[in-house]
Amino acid sequence: MNMFLTNETRLKIKNIIMRIEKDEEVSLEERIYLEKLAKHNSTIWTWLRKANSLRRYGKQNVDGINGLIQSLGLDGLDSENHFDPNNDDIANWFGGSPDWVRRS
Repeated sequence: MNMFLTNETRLKIKNIIMRIEKDEEVSLEERIYLEKLAKHNSTIWTWLRKANSLRRYGKQNVDGINGLIQSLGLDGLDSENHFDPNNDDIANWFGGSPDWVRRS
């Protein structure tokens, strides 16, 4: 379910996201606020995933697979996040995903 965001709310969210991306200070209240919104809004969830990836790994080469993975906000830059069909259950692998992913 994507909810409608006012311009003020979107700017507030983007400000928090940019500070996460730059590894700047983000309060616990802001983090909780963002996580609650990301649980119900796929766009915010993707913004948050991209920001965390940029913070952890820096900007990846857009011409490579890592750049594609990062631009889509997917896990996969750490080998521990890769899905292993021989050892992983796909339902469990998606277990930490927001509600909108698990319903798909």
